Amino acid sequence: MTTNAPCQAFDLLLAEMRGLALKTSSVWFLWVNILFALFILGRTYFSPDSLPVASHLPSVVMESVMAIVLFISSAGLFIMRLAPIQNAPWLGKLAHMAVLTQSLCWSACFYVLIASDDLKIVFPFAAVLLFSALISLYFNPYVLLSFIAPIWLTIFITSMAYNANITVLYSLLWVLLAGLIESGRRMLNNWFMLALKTQQKNVDLISQLELLANRDPLTGIANRRAFELRMDEEVTRHQREGGVFSLIMLDVDHFKRYNDDFGHQTGDRCLATLAQCLARASLQATGIPGRIGGEEFVVLLPQCNEAQAIDVAEAIAEDLRQLNIEHPGSLVIPRVTVSQGIASWRPGMSPRTLVAHADTALYQAKQQGRNRFVMYQHPEKSAAGVNTGAA
Repeated sequence: MTTNAPCQAFDLLLAEMRGLALKTSSVWFLWVNILFALFILGRTYFSPDSLPVASHLPSVVMESVMAIVLFISSAGLFIMRLAPIQNAPWLGKLAHMAVLTQSLCWSACFYVLIASDDLKIVFPFAAVLLFSALISLYFNPYVLLSFIAPIWLTIFITSMAYNANITVLYSLLWVLLAGLIESGRRMLNNWFMLALKTQQKNVDLISQLELLANRDPLTGIANRRAFELRMDEEVTRHQREGGVFSLIMLDVDHFKRYNDDFGHQTGDRCLATLAQCLARASLQATGIPGRIGGEEFVVLLPQCNEAQAIDVAEAIAEDLRQLNIEHPGSLVIPRVTVSQGIASWRPGMSPRTLVAHADTALYQAKQQGRNRFVMYQHPEKSAAGVNTGAA
């Protein structure tokens, strides 16, 4: 895996989790907005007589923006509840738009409160509202800023414009509030990022373990487990979609003699070279080479019929001939060669049957002198062997 791949995977995970978190936390935040809007609308009726509420001018602005907050919050909750796909990306965008619209509404609300000289609830009410936004939106700085910035700027600027008695201490109080919100956002966001990085590391580790579990450690190509899993998948797919596919089974001719002559380390290098040969030969045919044990190999050809499988077998033999790997102990020719058995899948055939047919063809290739491939012939056809043209 390249350096960029984990970064891209983490960026995708971050975007996905931010969208999901926004959709999830916005439900709570919408309820908070509903309760706060009801509080503002009913504040006149619930305040004690000893604490009269200032008359808001113009009152229609206050009532209108609170009605908008109630409508947007209720509509957002309704849409999110009934959405057919709960993790759809458009839900996150909808939540972002709702947050921005509510921010503008609350900015208008605080403007009316300050302009009407109703200052006694501005700071505590705004502080609770902004910290509620922090708890809900800390994981996405852009969404959080789009809610907090209009409200904070409206309160700060309007307070300066409409109240000549504003003290330096009052101004520092709002600056301190902004600093507390930003420091809290960074702390919570660090925990959020740490959790995501830990999750991504676990995903990468699982991927690496799966890769190791499906790769032959010597040659780097698929092992028996991966081959059997992919074989089952291809049989299921072709039974559903139709068509045929092919399988080549290979065996290095007289490989035991090669190990006896050169040693097991050289034998391992020979097998690794053969695996590269199989990968090159099957590349154009989108084949999947695999090692199923010892000197036994397979090439699964999901998109190849019999004629195309023969082309791959010929390419393997030709590539080996070009490599010209010395094998003086071979009873065929003094270089490394392979015997190949080819079989094609037919509707209704099980994976076990296909492997048995390829194995039968491989046995026939060995019986006919090795260094050749044989196509398995179904009962309705006459048996025939095809020689690679051994040197």
